[in-house]
Order: sequence, then C-alpha cells, then structure tokens
Amino acid sequence: MQKIMKKNGERRQRFTTVAAAALVWLLSPPMSMILFVVAYDAESPVLCDAELNLFCPPSTSCCPTMKSKLEPNVIVGYSCLMSWSTSFPQGPCCLHYEDDDYVTASTASWRGGTGCAAGYECSYSSDFIGSGRRANIKQNFDAPICIMNSTAHPIDNEGNPIKNKYETMPRYRACESFARNGLDVYGLPIPVAAVAYTNSLSSTAQDDSKQDFIGQLAYYSNMGHITADDRMDTDITTAVIAVHGSGRDAGTYLCALTAILTDVATDQYKGNVLVVAPWFMAPEDIGPPTSPLPYVQWDDTYPIPHTFRYGADSIPDVKHNISISSFGAMDVLLERLCNREQFPNLSRIRVVGHSAGAQFVQRWALSSNSWCFGGGQFVHRRAPKNNDLPNIRVVVANPRSFAYLDNRRYFAAASFDVDDEISPAENKGTLTPFDKYQLRPPTVAERDDCIEFNRYEWGLDENNKIPAPYIINNVHKLIDHGDNSELFCRYASRDIVYLSGQRDVEKLGSQICHGKEDGYQGPSRRERSERFFASLQVRGRELDFCGRVGGGATQVHARIVVENVGHDHGLIFQSPEGIRAIFG
Repeated sequence: MQKIMKKNGERRQRFTTVAAAALVWLLSPPMSMILFVVAYDAESPVLCDAELNLFCPPSTSCCPTMKSKLEPNVIVGYSCLMSWSTSFPQGPCCLHYEDDDYVTASTASWRGGTGCAAGYECSYSSDFIGSGRRANIKQNFDAPICIMNSTAHPIDNEGNPIKNKYETMPRYRACESFARNGLDVYGLPIPVAAVAYTNSLSSTAQDDSKQDFIGQLAYYSNMGHITADDRMDTDITTAVIAVHGSGRDAGTYLCALTAILTDVATDQYKGNVLVVAPWFMAPEDIGPPTSPLPYVQWDDTYPIPHTFRYGADSIPDVKHNISISSFGAMDVLLERLCNREQFPNLSRIRVVGHSAGAQFVQRWALSSNSWCFGGGQFVHRRAPKNNDLPNIRVVVANPRSFAYLDNRRYFAAASFDVDDEISPAENKGTLTPFDKYQLRPPTVAERDDCIEFNRYEWGLDENNKIPAPYIINNVHKLIDHGDNSELFCRYASRDIVYLSGQRDVEKLGSQICHGKEDGYQGPSRRERSERFFASLQVRGRELDFCGRVGGGATQVHARIVVENVGHDHGLIFQSPEGIRAIFG
C-alpha cells in the first residue's frame, strides 16, 4: 500500500471525519451501495477519495486503511473489497492498520486489507473456538476468518434475502486501490486476418502496419496499455489472463488476481507479474465513450445466455460485416503475449477462469490451435524458430459444465444407498462413489431422454442451436470417424489444473434435459468436475497416456479441491490451493 502522509491539522481533521463515517460503513454497508446490475459499467468506478485520486473497480467497495492503532482516525489509503457475485452486495471491511503484521493463512501471507461476505463479520479462529462453537479450521492457529452475523439480514441487489449456510468463511483479500487511470479500459486490435487464422486451415501473414481491423477486445491491465505495438517489456516474466464469469465483471477479476501478487512479487520478482482481464463485452455494457476502433461485443442472451463462454462469434462489425469467435479473440491476446519482440523474457502464461469463465477456458484449451501452445498446425511468422515459448497453464475453476471428448458419461451401475452422515459441503473426499458407477455411452432410452447430452457445448457433436464455427474448424477435423485419439492427446498434453470449491455442491438440475443433470454430467459443479476429471484418466489409460503426457506420466492434468470455499472466484483464486495452482 502506497504511504500517503498527512502533513497538517486541517487535513487530519478531514480524515477523522471520513474515518468515523467509514467505521459506521464497516458495520453496515449503506443501501446506496445496493444496485440493480443489468450491465457492467466500466465508466463508473467507485470513488474512495477524490483528493487522493483513489478508486476501486465497479462492483467492489472501498475499505479504509488506518495509520496505526495509536492513530486510528487517520486514513492513509484504501483497498477494494469484492463479493462473490455482481448480484450480491459487498460485506463489511475488516479493520486494517498500515502497521499491521502480516495476516497469515496456511501457506499464504497478506499485508493488505481484508473483508467478509454480506451477512458475516470479521473474527479470528481463536475467538470462534473460544465461544464454544466448532469450525472446520485448525484449532492451533489463530486464523483471520469471517463468522456468520446472526443479527444481520442481508439482501441481494434485487431485494431478495441472502441465505448464508456456513458458520465460518475465509476472508477476502482486498486489492490495493487504483488511481483513476489504473482502471482505464484498453483495447487489443483484432486484425481481419485473425478471423481467417482462427477459423480456417491456413493463415495470411500481413504487415501489421497495413492490417485492417474489425474492432478491439476490451481489457483491464495492472500495467496499463500492454498491447501497444511499440512497447517492449523486458521485466515481465509471468502473465496472468483472468477470464470473468457471466457477470462480465472484468474489473473484479483484475482486483482478485492483483491481490495475490504479494505471494509471488518478492524482491527477486517484484513488478514482473502482468495481470490482464479481458472483457467480453455485451451490447448493454458501458465502455469508454470514444475509441478509434469499436469494442468487439458478444450477444449475452441469444441463442443461449453468455455466448462468449462457448466460443460464439461476435456481433459483426459495421465496416466489414465480419465476426470473430471469443476463442479466436483469446488466441490474438495470447499470441500478442507470446511475441518475443514485445515480451522477450516472458516464461509463463496462466489463463484462469471461474464459473462461466471456467467454461470458456476449458473449451478454449480443448479447441485452440494457437501456435503459442506449440505443435500447432499453423506456422506463424512471429512464432520463435527455436520453440522458445512461454509455458501456458490453464486453470479451470468451478464451471457449471464441461465439453466431454467422447459420448461416455458416468452412470450408476445399480441402485444403492447414499451415505449422508457427512454433508457434501463438509466432505473432503470424493462425492461420486466410482466403485458403483460405470463410464459408458447412454442406452437408447437414456439417449432419447436427453438427446442433446453430447451436443456442443456439453460434448463435441455439432449443435445447430449453438453455432460455433471455431469448434467445427479446430476440433472436428481432429476427430477421425469417431476416433478422438488425436484430439485427446493434444488436450492431455496441455498443462491444465481443475479447481473445485469444497462447498460448491448446490444441485443445479439441467439446462438441456429435464432431470438429467446437464447431459448426465452430475448433480453439482463439484461432482461434475470430479467425474470429468475421472473420465480423462480412463481415456488416458486406454491410450497409454499418449506416450508423451509428461514422459511416463500416469495422470492427465491435475485437480485440487479448495477447502471451505464455494462458488466464489475471489476466495478460490486467493486460497493457498488457488495460488499454488496459478503460480506453483
């Protein structure tokens, strides 16, 4: 946190007044903060302090940092607190002093502000255990936690009661506040040539100075306009691309990921981690008022909600009447970072997504033919001749569904009694009893009950309801008369980690078949994750792990269950498990 000194009594008095108001806010967020969000408005960041030019991203709130316990009325800065969804208000900020010791939780350390979800209050594990209540925490560790506030009656942004389920929750890390220009939205130009490159079997190499563009992909960045053609960044060694969920709240993803940079930004690596949060805009979103190129947009309602997540084509631009897949736009961003002329020392790229963003990154990692992954079909003029490419890891956190690589799903072999002595949310083991399940294609009757179970986006069969030319061009050509070996081995060779919140166990039903759990994928996000991951292992063994997955490897990808976390992008990425998945 940047130190801001207060040099005169008049200003100290002003901060005393602000601090008093802030302390009242800590206990009860004002109703004015509760908004009915129908669009993401990048032009309305939250003002923390006009004189100090400190702001927080939309859908977050400002948390004051006090100078010290000896001077508790002097605000020296702010951090930004998120919530788990744009539909929910932020909870209380936890008191934070500039001279606080490090807040340590398991393997992670954090010296910034923290906060809780709506309906919770700030506490410590020792206080909670001392009260006689039990928590799913280590009793020998005085961990900062949030405990349910029994007197609070939180409501969401539509006026509905929030029904909190757990006595304790982890705290959010609040990211450091930004100068106003630190929350500017930038644009990555999308060349017309990129449409041919990502949607067909051959690419057209053109001089950038002569290229025409269909528009630009909006993005936030912790290092400003990183895609300028004349910029070279020799210090950046790690880049994190954070893909938002259905709320399209790219700013909160920038906040969530920059808050964990303290864990990797040691003296040796300080300042070398770039965070980019692309914004797959919808027509109703509010971006910068003027731009030399229009921002590329994707329909958010038709043919299904949040079309960016499955690689849909964008709304055609006016000049060329040309569209690009959201996956193709991601390829352009990835390849800009892989360009050694601009990022000569970049050694690793992490592409992370949560919820709808996780659906995006899983399907994109399965289908992308970008040369940046290495071994692609295209030879691009900017691809390093010596295969000097950054390591790319994709982190898939809590998606609602997966794109399976074949038509097999897990079905119960016979009826059995469910052991309900441990609730799914507290169960740290496997929720699916695989000894009682079989991975197989559905029977004729089962297929008739859910005819869309293997159509894209739940499988890879063509789906006329969800047009996705990118998938047809990049995936279907790798499947030879139903044999998915080539596609599977390419996917298995990529560095992918699946994160599942231990508490992300809500039964979701189905979006495509009544009562069939989204194409027989499982009842909850956590079970869907473990079943998809298990199916990869089965196929990997059938193909002897492709003979090249890590050289003698006996596992396809990796999967981690994150303790005490539900469907929450901030908490899952900021957890020790999340930090290890991204930076380990």
